[in-house]
Amino acid sequence: MTEKKVECTIIKGVTPNTRIARVRAADGAYDEVVVSAKNLKGKRLLAWEIGRRDDAVLVELPRESVSGRWRMWVKASSVGG
Repeated sequence: MTEKKVECTIIKGVTPNTRIARVRAADGAYDEVVVSAKNLKGKRLLAWEIGRRDDAVLVELPRESVSGRWRMWVKASSVGG
């Protein structure tokens, strides 16, 4: 697995050290994951690349998302090194 940074919208969490990262999936749907502020670099969420196909990247999130997913397909254009 390779560490990557995925574009997201960041919302203030319930505690001072948590944030809610809203990540857009390759199909356009959004999912949210509650993370430690340490899992963010600017407006990007640290995640791990699992695989690629066409213009999408399968990433593993640092924690389970609100919908119960640990992995999700995101657009390759939203993923950086």
